[in-house]
Amino acid sequence: MSISNSKNNIHTFESFSKYQPIDIKPVFGRNWVLNGKNNENFKIYRDAYDDSPTNASIINSYASYIFGEGIVGIEKYLSLDDQELAVKDLYKYGGCALQVIWNKENQPLKMEYLPIYKLAPNYDQETIKVDGYWFSYDWEKQFKYKPKLYPIFTGKWNENPLEIIYIRRPTEEPFFPIPDYLSGIPWAQIEGEIANTGINKYRNGMEDITIINSNNGMIADPNEAKKDADDLRSKVVGSQNAGKVVVSQNESMENALTVDRVAPPEFAQHNVFYSEEAERKLIVAHSAPKVIFAGSNTGNGFSSNADEREVALKDLYRMKINPYRRTFISGILPFFEAIGIEQLEFKDFETNEEIQNNDTSIVALDEKTLDAQANLKGSVGGVQSLLEIQASYAQGLTTYDSAINMLDVIFGYNRETAVKLLGKPKLDPITNETTS
Repeated sequence: MSISNSKNNIHTFESFSKYQPIDIKPVFGRNWVLNGKNNENFKIYRDAYDDSPTNASIINSYASYIFGEGIVGIEKYLSLDDQELAVKDLYKYGGCALQVIWNKENQPLKMEYLPIYKLAPNYDQETIKVDGYWFSYDWEKQFKYKPKLYPIFTGKWNENPLEIIYIRRPTEEPFFPIPDYLSGIPWAQIEGEIANTGINKYRNGMEDITIINSNNGMIADPNEAKKDADDLRSKVVGSQNAGKVVVSQNESMENALTVDRVAPPEFAQHNVFYSEEAERKLIVAHSAPKVIFAGSNTGNGFSSNADEREVALKDLYRMKINPYRRTFISGILPFFEAIGIEQLEFKDFETNEEIQNNDTSIVALDEKTLDAQANLKGSVGGVQSLLEIQASYAQGLTTYDSAINMLDVIFGYNRETAVKLLGKPKLDPITNETTS
């Protein structure tokens, strides 16, 4: 969406393309501008997430990559839960919102997550610049939930305890965020429609039909006919019946209603095509590396080539994850600059290489243990300790298994060697089991 001209404070807008999935032309109200009627465009994005498994899966994965383990050291001002919710909105809707709360000393206290679809920009009609945001709990019920105006956060106290930080990815649209997978919205809707068609076919196909033929003649009065049919239905199948019930009023058995049950057909081949094509198109719309987001079209969706996955993941961070992180950090940075924090950074998940590096201490510990065990075996003290373990078992003070374990832990002997040093266990002559 772009401003094509402005004259006498009247602004016109032109669409990107007549084929774009939704109309993103702003809807101007008395004091605010909405993202479609009653902010319905946000609902379209939300429905595309709720109805499409592929779309939801990719959005969840991207949001998880962007968030990682959160921004280090800011939980006091923005909780991890609110960070995660805001980051998910940023990718799902192309933008997110936070409310800034000031303390009594006129200093920024903290930020809290705010659903972006509950906000509408307040704009200056002269400059078409946003100078605040209206909040309504439900824009479809504006008379019940009256919108309230809040200023934009500037970092300076303006006698308002609540202010809005509105973050969106760069677009030429002047008011609202647009997700970068916009072209994939129709394919997410297709997945939703296919699922809805499938569940309806399943339910209708599994439902029983009861036919009640009443051969007492046709009833002319519609009300009497309905009452007679309801009475028959109640007598035959009860008021809480399951399945479909059809009451046929006719003159004789020859005129009775006949129902032929046809087994529900399997999904047509074109439905299978559209289901698979929807997966492919959504992966393309999200610019998702196929090696990471392969969907169901290539087996389990994961590549066995670790090097290929690693390269794809690096490209994903460079092209998608890091830009979104920069957008989010740039949006919240003014708050932290106002309280003296000038640098923010997301913490990534540990990679396999980092996990292996963290395990080097364990490996080093094992090497030290092996050296100590070797030194103990060749020392006088080690021999004395070995004799004491043997004597303790012989006197019944230590069980056989405990003695074997001590030889393993202290000296590093394997079980075969430990048995040779300790001797075979004593067996009870009656039960033929180890005595101690």
